[in-house]
Amino acid sequence: MADRPPIPPPAEAAPPLPDAGLLWQALTASIDGFVSVIDRDLRLQFLNRSDVGHLAANTVVGLSLMDFIVPEDRDRVRRILEEVFATGQTAAYETTAFNPLGQTTAYAVRAAPVIEGGSVVAIVATSIDARLLHETEQALRNERQALQQMLRTQERERQLVSYEIHDGLAQYQAGAIMQLEAGLHSMQSRNDPRLADVIRSSSEGLRLMRAAAAEARRLINGLRPPMLDELGIEEAVESLVERMHDIVPVIRYLHPEPLRRLDPDVETAVFRIVQESLSNIRKHASARHVTIVLEPRGERDLAVSIADDGVGFDVGHVPPDRFGLEGIRQRARLFGREATITSRPGQGTVIEVVLPLFPAMTRGDGQG
Repeated sequence: MADRPPIPPPAEAAPPLPDAGLLWQALTASIDGFVSVIDRDLRLQFLNRSDVGHLAANTVVGLSLMDFIVPEDRDRVRRILEEVFATGQTAAYETTAFNPLGQTTAYAVRAAPVIEGGSVVAIVATSIDARLLHETEQALRNERQALQQMLRTQERERQLVSYEIHDGLAQYQAGAIMQLEAGLHSMQSRNDPRLADVIRSSSEGLRLMRAAAAEARRLINGLRPPMLDELGIEEAVESLVERMHDIVPVIRYLHPEPLRRLDPDVETAVFRIVQESLSNIRKHASARHVTIVLEPRGERDLAVSIADDGVGFDVGHVPPDRFGLEGIRQRARLFGREATITSRPGQGTVIEVVLPLFPAMTRGDGQG
């Protein structure tokens, strides 16, 4: 019989917490806002810190909360707090309060019941300066809008460069290939041994020119495939999949139902997320099976999933010089969503992003 593994000793019991009063004191001192305790008469029984115009927090204890709220808000706040006492349910609201100097401040308040013996005996309310919250929210909106504009500009520049390559360099290459093919065919038809060296040089030149043309097509599709603008996201992702067949033995692309044209920003985000995921698979995963799924989720969302059976990695320890995963996360956050990245060493990787399924929009830049 094999030896059983030793039984680990029991973990030492955690030391008891400090006195509840000490914990309450530390907690209320650590909160960047106001914490108050309100009794059933809506009087202040505790305030963790003083506001402008008050000598100390204890100077307001015993006063009615309504004394600090602007008159037009009093009835509404009273009803909300009485509802908390009646139902035992937490409530959130905004109100404007003033101090003895007449200065007013808007607060975002969250009121939670204190239940003892089955009854609500008090309310603990936390109040945060709503102006600061709104300023933070506005700063985040501005940052998101700036990033969206930057990405749109970047995509537009990619599009222009791809057009320049397609309409300029690629056309010259196509013309050169035709000329080389015609000249080579003419020399080969003469069956003149003296042209053997010229034929060999021309054949090599033709090979290199065809390779250059293939590279130009790869650059065009990498910058921004024309079919993304012309045909939509399904065909654009199909072009990415086609280029992976020589790298991954089995790659499946599933879109259970045809997708209508999406908002251009959403189509671009989906394309870049799939493109970056496949790039990571090509560089790092050594995968043998990859599955890509684009599938509507409900009536308003589109789920994008890329799964592989590669080497996987520790999500919490991604090298700082790899920006692909962070790019995927940031593109999702532009739409108020989060990318879910699941991976473990030796167990493959799954990347899923659920984006809003916007209705098709008419472009105003003359593009089709």
